[in-house]
Amino acid sequence: MKPLFVRRGFRTADWDEVYRESTPPWETGRPHRELISILDEGLVRPCVAVELGCGTGANAVLLARRGFELTAVDCSPIAVERARTRAQQCHALLRFVLDDIYQFVQTSGSFDFVLDAGFYHYARLDDLSRYLDLLWRITHPGSTYLTFAGRVGEEDAGPEPQVSDEEIRFELGRLFEFVRLRPVRFDSPCRADGFPGWSCLMRRPIHQHDSVLNREGNL
Repeated sequence: MKPLFVRRGFRTADWDEVYRESTPPWETGRPHRELISILDEGLVRPCVAVELGCGTGANAVLLARRGFELTAVDCSPIAVERARTRAQQCHALLRFVLDDIYQFVQTSGSFDFVLDAGFYHYARLDDLSRYLDLLWRITHPGSTYLTFAGRVGEEDAGPEPQVSDEEIRFELGRLFEFVRLRPVRFDSPCRADGFPGWSCLMRRPIHQHDSVLNREGNL
């Protein structure tokens, strides 16, 4: 299965195939420990939020139960159906959207908080400019963005794509100010001690002038 995870140009059918054939390496059935830590520290507070690529909904359900007005988006029908079942079982109120993420943002408007638990490190391989445009559309000055990504340069790197801290700073720093970038370990059904990753918490500058400079890459 590893070649499927790292190839470029993912289609909806590809993601559905991953869920149909096996348990993806990112699906533990539990919310990210790092997300729980960030919420417990008060770094992100309840607001209007979206999760890009919600999978089977563990993070989405956590956010909804913590008081977020959440929209959870994924292009895999299998994943979204499992996420809806999880939300019902947990009595969590949130909105699920079955759609291509790039299509969704064309009409979604912006959100106060954007969670990306593993989409960025795939999207950047396919078309980074397109992904940055997505983030520009879905955020506004003051929005907070949190992404989890595989960490490069580790002997025990996982099956998902890896990114260096320099790449994260160069690519995402075009749009956002960094609140916190730190190495973490992500749980995985593929390995008992998980895999190395990055937790990157950012905020879009309040002043529009600063945002425009970031958008153009003139940092």
